[in-house]
Amino acid sequence: MKKDMERKFEAPGPGTWTLDTTHSSGAMTVYTSHCFEGLPRGFHESLDKYGILLDRVQPAFIHGFFFTQQVGLMGKPGGRPPPKWLMQLMFKIHPKLRSRVNAAHEAVQSRRWLQDLAEWDELKKDSIVRNTALQSIDLMKLDRSELIAHLDTCFENAEEMVYRHHKYSVGSLMPVGRFLDVAILSSGLSAVDIAPLLKGSTPVSKGIGGEQLIAVVEAMSTAGIIKKDLEGLESDKALNGLRENLQIDAALEDYLTIAGHMLIGGYCISEKTLRESPNIIMARIFEAMEPASEAGFDAELEKAIKGKIPEGNHAEFDLCLADARSVNRMRDERGIYNDIWGAGISRCAILEAGRRLLEDGVLSNAELSLDASHDELIGLLMGDSSATDELLSERREWRLTKNIDEVPDFLGDPPSDRPSLELLPLKIQPTLRAFGLVMGNVFDEPKEATEKINGLAVSPGIYEGTAKVILSTRDFDRLEKGDILVTKNTSAGFNAVLPIIGALVTDRGGLLSHAAIVSREFGMPGVVGTKNASQLINDGDKIRVNGDTGEVEIL
Repeated sequence: MKKDMERKFEAPGPGTWTLDTTHSSGAMTVYTSHCFEGLPRGFHESLDKYGILLDRVQPAFIHGFFFTQQVGLMGKPGGRPPPKWLMQLMFKIHPKLRSRVNAAHEAVQSRRWLQDLAEWDELKKDSIVRNTALQSIDLMKLDRSELIAHLDTCFENAEEMVYRHHKYSVGSLMPVGRFLDVAILSSGLSAVDIAPLLKGSTPVSKGIGGEQLIAVVEAMSTAGIIKKDLEGLESDKALNGLRENLQIDAALEDYLTIAGHMLIGGYCISEKTLRESPNIIMARIFEAMEPASEAGFDAELEKAIKGKIPEGNHAEFDLCLADARSVNRMRDERGIYNDIWGAGISRCAILEAGRRLLEDGVLSNAELSLDASHDELIGLLMGDSSATDELLSERREWRLTKNIDEVPDFLGDPPSDRPSLELLPLKIQPTLRAFGLVMGNVFDEPKEATEKINGLAVSPGIYEGTAKVILSTRDFDRLEKGDILVTKNTSAGFNAVLPIIGALVTDRGGLLSHAAIVSREFGMPGVVGTKNASQLINDGDKIRVNGDTGEVEIL
């Protein structure tokens, strides 16, 4: 691994490249990086229809780590804003800029996000059909050529799902930003005070297949099986025991048809699917056996906030809140029904290829197939040994041993200041202000690590319990009911395990990060953006999480 240790992180081109700390805490596979070619296309469409002053978001994977660059309308990355006189002139004469200004104004006036939501609901149906059809194929029955064809289809589908996810990125965020903007300006309160009004608006964050899980529990009840019968058993044995009952087995398959092929940790094919994780399946069953807890809309908080808003602004406040709550579900749904599902289907097919390559003596470990690119894997199946066992083993070791703490926050030029909104046309300012608000609250503010563990309090309450420091989703097996999850960041793939924990602490993330949203949805104490909680807290420590102050104490 000496060669790996000498890897340098260099910018792949001019401008600023920023490390993504939201979607993954480790290195991704080559296969996953190639699927992300659908991202700039989707983002371009999304930015264009809302009049955002960017052409696209360009991804780059440097030694497996995900960096992005914002590319301007002229096709140039970043750079310092021009002088005031030149900027004002450009907005008057440049057709692209004039078009974006008009699009931004129209998007707010027409509430374009409602149209996006309607479009997404139709596209979601198609994603479900496509992914369900692909996952239904019996991989064991495919001959070598059929498996290769299936792998080609899975790769094309995975890239398409990334595109679909990002096609509605701006639309899923804009109404939340618009609501925060209107509420902050009219009430004088902060985003921290207002964001809890979004609680209960994204039920998918609490997991999918809820009705099917209830059917599993009902079948268990019919069979006379209670929670006590299963507690203390190893998860795989408990699950296999349940499957001996035909009615329970059928109900479980209904549930796993919806959720089983989805990744439980993120967007990379290196993550396990729910079908591969009997401990998580059993934890979800146990959770479904408990009385449902509601962490819904806080009407009293709404009343208190409106009390600080002039009565003449109430109608606008109500409209913006309604839009934000209606559209907010689209944010997590895009990942769950698109790329998390599509990548999980690819993973299963790739592992089947790995199993056959292991049998052939080509690979020493079937899981090495996950570290091949799509073309390399096809080559191996066809007898091309360009991707050697040694090369794939080296990639795997790097991926398993490195995380974002060892990677620069940006590469290339230092990030430059954005032009002041006051320099831009009035028609575009509400859109950019809303977009900036929501994006600024997704990510954590840079800060120096200290010996004390402090972060942003995103969901109230105080909870004491056992810390489980999860630096990789491979460690989800260690999570038990009531544990406190301490991790670097979370993504929609974490939704499968969140119902079983008592509190959440992350190194990264802001007020509108995934971790913050799900903390509020589950009504559990949440602290995000601590910078170093996963380094200062040891696995198994007893800790206290204060979701009111943002303090985390080791007891």
